[in-house]
Amino acid sequence: RLAIGAAVFVVAAVIGINSLPGGSGVGGGPAATPTPSPTTTPTPIPLPLYPQTLLVPDPGTYVADDPFPFPVTIAIPAGWVGNVGGPYAAYLDKERDGGNGGAAIALTLSQNIYADPCNDRGFLDPQPGPTVYDLATALAKLPGFDATLATDAAVDGYRGKRLTLTAPDNFDGCTLSREGYRLWQLPLGAIFSLTPGERMALWILDVNGQRLVVSSETFPATTAQQQAEAQEILDSIHIEATN
Repeated sequence: RLAIGAAVFVVAAVIGINSLPGGSGVGGGPAATPTPSPTTTPTPIPLPLYPQTLLVPDPGTYVADDPFPFPVTIAIPAGWVGNVGGPYAAYLDKERDGGNGGAAIALTLSQNIYADPCNDRGFLDPQPGPTVYDLATALAKLPGFDATLATDAAVDGYRGKRLTLTAPDNFDGCTLSREGYRLWQLPLGAIFSLTPGERMALWILDVNGQRLVVSSETFPATTAQQQAEAQEILDSIHIEATN
């Protein structure tokens, strides 16, 4: 799915358990008021910088930060891998089991959109403008995708647009490049391309004047469990915008 290869990240979980002592007074006065044990906030574990990878052995809290410009805290289920790809991307991936299923989530900046995913016609010219609306409109008009209408949406309070792109079930008649059904390229060369029937949900956000895209990829064989885990990750995203 990414021309840079399978970047993977692994995370460890910190779980706090509180014990509340119970008790009842018998005869000699009122029962003692239970005193809650102190709780600790888990410290997010940083995702490594590509080409290092991290595989999550247990559910836990992780953070994608430097050189990625927005520290993003994420709750990641066991079995997912990921990394920070550099200043323009952070990746999470649930590997396919025997070639089946799988899911992926990415946070990206500075996308350069291809003109036609089916045919090698280079990049869209002109590229979309700088706003959320500009990118959402351009993606919805790309040939070759089944695109939903862009609707208002938000992630962690940051507002933007949401739409879904679905690739056709086969690429018959396409004159594809070696990367396949291409969507966009990032400044350091990572290429996002789709496989037959792949579905990519996109949240295009304005984060203090910068345009951030959160994408979630699923496939025809993605299991219900994998879809649920991807949604769990999406629901947990916390973006700490910096000036």
